[in-house]
Amino acid sequence: MGNTEIAKKINILCLLIAIITVLVLPMKKEIWYDESISILCSKGITYDTPASFADSATISSGTINKLNTLHNVYIATINDNGNSLLYNVGLHWFTMLAGNTIAAYMLLSKLSSILALLAFFVLCRLFMKDSVYTGVAILLLMTDLNFIGMSHEIRAYSMGTFFIILAGVYFYKFMYEEEKPMYFFCTGLFSVTAVLSHYLSFYVVLMFLCYLLFVKKGRLFSVKNLLAVAIPVVIIGVYLYFAFLGLKYMSAQNQAIAHKVAAQPFTILHVITSSMALGAVDFREVLSAFGEKTAAIVLGFLVVVALYVFAIVKTTDKVEKRNLHLLFILGASGSIFLAALCLKSHHYTALYSRYHSFCTPYACLFMAYLMYVLSKNTGVNKLVIGGVMVITLLPSCVLFAMSVKKNNAIVKYSHTAIAKEIEADKVTKIEVPEWDDALLIQSLLPDDCKVDYALNKSSANFILYKANAIEHVTIIKTTN
Repeated sequence: MGNTEIAKKINILCLLIAIITVLVLPMKKEIWYDESISILCSKGITYDTPASFADSATISSGTINKLNTLHNVYIATINDNGNSLLYNVGLHWFTMLAGNTIAAYMLLSKLSSILALLAFFVLCRLFMKDSVYTGVAILLLMTDLNFIGMSHEIRAYSMGTFFIILAGVYFYKFMYEEEKPMYFFCTGLFSVTAVLSHYLSFYVVLMFLCYLLFVKKGRLFSVKNLLAVAIPVVIIGVYLYFAFLGLKYMSAQNQAIAHKVAAQPFTILHVITSSMALGAVDFREVLSAFGEKTAAIVLGFLVVVALYVFAIVKTTDKVEKRNLHLLFILGASGSIFLAALCLKSHHYTALYSRYHSFCTPYACLFMAYLMYVLSKNTGVNKLVIGGVMVITLLPSCVLFAMSVKKNNAIVKYSHTAIAKEIEADKVTKIEVPEWDDALLIQSLLPDDCKVDYALNKSSANFILYKANAIEHVTIIKTTN
């Protein structure tokens, strides 16, 4: 068996390990505030829905289920600043088929992550053919805590990651295989679907656009290319027109955050060092994970830059240089764009690790491709490649294993447990202190489960009316 065949088998094995890991984790799942918002939006329930029941003493499950329409999902998405329409609609349809359990809600993200891994596998092969470093890239991505975390998060990140990787596949084909209008169309279409899944995937799309303009220049504006990208442009244009109100909500939220933290110190140094720390971790150089000291953060980031420069200097192949530049730019796009958002907004909200989800695949591929390039260079000592493995893949795997072992799901919402109890014990009536509790509980119950909800503002508990008993259950609801 040749080396190529062995490498193929190793790569497939790594892919299977990653897919199985996505399917198996987490060992225990609890939802938090943002996930509750996604669940409610997918059922056509928005922030102001509880107010519509202000004059009601009771609500039936049937009344709540009538809210679950595609139009209401759209309205709920707009009221939630217009973000994640494609995900919310997808979750709406998916749970209509798969049910309303937490496992069903979570499964859409798992499937999106598996599709992302398959697309990533294709992308890696465009750069490295059947090299064993494709398997390295997959392991680097799999052990990224954001990627694996978002694979079971009831949020839009995994879906957005899948589409932005798929856009990257066709972007590379259009750039360096053949200037087919179909490739350009697919690049545009999947870029749009990524943005419609999550707005912040836009920073990778922006890098695609800048790179296309820089390399292709005037050739990009041929009639066939303009026609190819017309449909994606119209789709995003129409959506942004109708979602303008949501964008205004987002702007208002941003201003409210800025006003709230106005008295707190804001320094450019903190923005820079935090962006460097997050960027280094994106590239799987995890020194910054072992401490928050500025020296460790700067060192971790400089190691990545030094490896980049070293690989550029060592290779004489123009294609390899070009690919290193491209992947580094895409991998660093999150750090650059999100740091710019912080500086513009004058607060640190954008310094959120999961916002880097969309550039992380490209950063992981960059690091694997760098090792691939150095491994082909006879002038580079093999110990160098081993050293890169030691500071990237090895600690990434260790930290990943530690995170799985230490994972302790904290109950932030007791509504999931209440929904299970209602279904198991055939509860037909429950008293709730607020209508939003009833809306979330019903969103976690089968559509044919008949329950009457009564408002009891004076109660600090859920009160379940069972066949032979009345049970008071402590409410857990952490809204942050």
